Amino acid sequence: MGLGWPTDGCPIYLFVAFIPLLYVENYLNHSLFYILLFSFITFLTWNSISTQWLSYAKRTNGTFAIEAYLIPVFFNSFFMSIVFFFYSWIKRHVKDKRIGYVFLVGLWISFEKMHLEWELSWPWLNLGNGFANHTEWIQWYEYTGILGGSIWIWIVNIGLTESIMKYKNDKNIFSLYKKIFFYIGIIFFMILISNLIYMKYKRNQYGRTANVLILQPNIDPYNQKYFISTNKLISKLKRLIDQKISKESMIIIAPETMFPNKIQIKNINKNQIISVFKDYLKKKSPNTVFITGVELIILHHNKDKNEKSVPIFSKKKKEMQWIDIFNSVIQIGTNKNIEFHHKSKLVPAVETFPYKKFFSPILGNQLLNFGGTVMELGKENYPSVFQYSYLGIKIAPIICYESVFGEYVSNFFRRKENVELMVIITNDGWWGVSQGHKQHMHYARIRAIENRKYVARSANTGISCFINEKGEIISSIPYGKEGFLYHKIYLNKNKTFYIKHGDFLSKISLLTIIIILLYTITYNIYDQISKKILDKLI
Repeated sequence: MGLGWPTDGCPIYLFVAFIPLLYVENYLNHSLFYILLFSFITFLTWNSISTQWLSYAKRTNGTFAIEAYLIPVFFNSFFMSIVFFFYSWIKRHVKDKRIGYVFLVGLWISFEKMHLEWELSWPWLNLGNGFANHTEWIQWYEYTGILGGSIWIWIVNIGLTESIMKYKNDKNIFSLYKKIFFYIGIIFFMILISNLIYMKYKRNQYGRTANVLILQPNIDPYNQKYFISTNKLISKLKRLIDQKISKESMIIIAPETMFPNKIQIKNINKNQIISVFKDYLKKKSPNTVFITGVELIILHHNKDKNEKSVPIFSKKKKEMQWIDIFNSVIQIGTNKNIEFHHKSKLVPAVETFPYKKFFSPILGNQLLNFGGTVMELGKENYPSVFQYSYLGIKIAPIICYESVFGEYVSNFFRRKENVELMVIITNDGWWGVSQGHKQHMHYARIRAIENRKYVARSANTGISCFINEKGEIISSIPYGKEGFLYHKIYLNKNKTFYIKHGDFLSKISLLTIIIILLYTITYNIYDQISKKILDKLI
């Protein structure tokens, strides 16, 4: 699994990676303890290798926070091993082990869906993400999303394992080769389908376009971000914009949390940063909008506070107030209205405290002690769509971690507004030169395929890029370089099957495991009653 994971891995390994575990499970069906142990070792190895980049995270005092790596690796490995353990327990209670395999696939898909929805969400290693650097294999994700890729991996692994098990019993080498070639054929058949979809896909060449300018300021989030002055930041951004801006209308995009100063939502139109860029756009390009990441705040009194509000003392009013902080993206135009969207999918243990009532008495605020703040952020329950005022272009603003959530992103395009463009802003500099920023960028390619929309991605330290509807990277700026990208983006309002139906495979999977559970319980009750009746008759 580690050798197969993006970005340097070859995904062909994903189709054989679970064979040893499945094989061992077949011979340990009398020892659930060892099944749990071996599955935990398996998943711990995979998690450790594939998300090793998490160890680059630092605390607010600058020291490396190894727990930011160990905690998600341990817990995710444990959850995965519990799923496998439960499958093994069910399999021994059903007459046909094929039902057990169906249960495994259904349970795993349900687990991956849960990872997209619950407070401990960590869908980074959902199996379907494993093809992110080989998008020519997964053009059919526009129908299934990543869950289709997860099912594909399990079917091949289970099929090859069963082929080996059957050969061990009957020693029929011809039958073994026949079955192996069959499952290899499944791999190549899905790749062929993908390539046919790829060749058949055609964008509307006469549709609308938009001029987009992406900025990559390359500011170190640990050593520069909170020490550089706002004026210097504004000058840096203007210098990048000046190299390409014209009177022609365009969309300019800057990264996540670009400015260290927090902006009050109540007085957002009076804010100095907002005013500076409004005046700048009026002078340089009146029909242009500027999209950038900021931290927005709401100040209120005791009666209006919620559980995430933090108390502060206002020197000006000489009283206690409460503050809500949001990781947000704003759109600045020359008109009066400022549009904003708060991040909805927050990073567990960094931006939000999962199951706070349970964990807070045990851990305190240690979970939030990474990357510049120890305050829990607020979130938006109904994400906003940006309206590009002059041409009527509607934009889906995606902030960092949100881009990993397939159905969440597709919800922007499912709405009546007919959103035409995906903008992703992020800051992946927290993990330095590692696989983290590469994997994150490649996951955005999957979102482009699922929704068949262009992606304009602005990352603080990189990788900033343009991605087309087929998941191809058109142009990019390498990690650690300052610069800009300019491109004419094709827009479309078409809705893919995935946009319309989302993660429908998770619903089928949940229904399947419920049926198998009911069948297993009923079968075992019937079996026990039958034995008791038979014993009495004897």
